[in-house]
Amino acid sequence: MKILFVNKARNLIGYSYDETIRAVKILYRDLKTRTLTATALLINIFIWSSSIFVNLRNTKDVIILHHNIYFGPTFIGSARQVYFIPLLGIIIILINLIVSYIIQHENNFFVYLFAAGSIAINFFLFLGMGSIIMINFR
Repeated sequence: MKILFVNKARNLIGYSYDETIRAVKILYRDLKTRTLTATALLINIFIWSSSIFVNLRNTKDVIILHHNIYFGPTFIGSARQVYFIPLLGIIIILINLIVSYIIQHENNFFVYLFAAGSIAINFFLFLGMGSIIMINFR
């Protein structure tokens, strides 16, 4: 099993465009996987739109990116740094898709678990973006 995992990971790096499309089609034969991943991507689109909102509405040079109830603002930076949040969500979705493809033949439960994990992580990133909007623009 470990050797199969390593061989699939090594082969995935060297895939051409056509082989990558074929791998995605194999992974998305299942309706649950498509639905869960589409939901994660939809949440990520909301994160992108809220980060664009922050940048368009910002009139200052810096904004508060993290606030702690004990110490107050703990991370202050440029408004462009909020684009890291949706980018992190896309990276997590892609990593989960790659790992799902690698382990898909063993058990579908883990494919669903990784897809649901993408939803959960993107939801928490969306909450974090909401807190940035509430801290800076209320």
